[in-house]
Amino acid sequence: MGGASVATSLPSLLQRMLSEAIGAVVVVIGPGTYTGVRAGMAAALGVAQARGVSLYGVGSLEVVASTPLPRSYSGSWVAADAGRGALYVASTPDAASPRRILVSEFDGGGGVVYSTEALPLDPTVVIDPAAALAASVPLALSRPPLEAEGLTAVYVD
Repeated sequence: MGGASVATSLPSLLQRMLSEAIGAVVVVIGPGTYTGVRAGMAAALGVAQARGVSLYGVGSLEVVASTPLPRSYSGSWVAADAGRGALYVASTPDAASPRRILVSEFDGGGGVVYSTEALPLDPTVVIDPAAALAASVPLALSRPPLEAEGLTAVYVD
């Protein structure tokens, strides 16, 4: 919702989701901010349980890699801000296996970095997060649904 905080945008988005027919819920399971990932997972779990539909998960860097990227995959990276001068990063083909590194230690080997946010890396191509999430739905639905019991977010050391 255009840069609005989760606290102000989530209730209206949930209300809209609960008023529409849905067959499944897809949630980003991380890595990401502690509060953001947990809030998203709690909301998604609540909607899935309220509607009686399955819940599917997809990693945040897999979301970015699912987008039809504007440049070649060869040597490209997907990344997200990890806070405290660090990044979550993976080569595009390995988006399901991110690692956390300091920005100063990242060497992309001249490849393009794709992200849903501006990062202090050159070159970084910022892609639309909503389009990226929509593009990742087939990947999420190709996996088994998440089990609600013991549902945990992905954290990267």
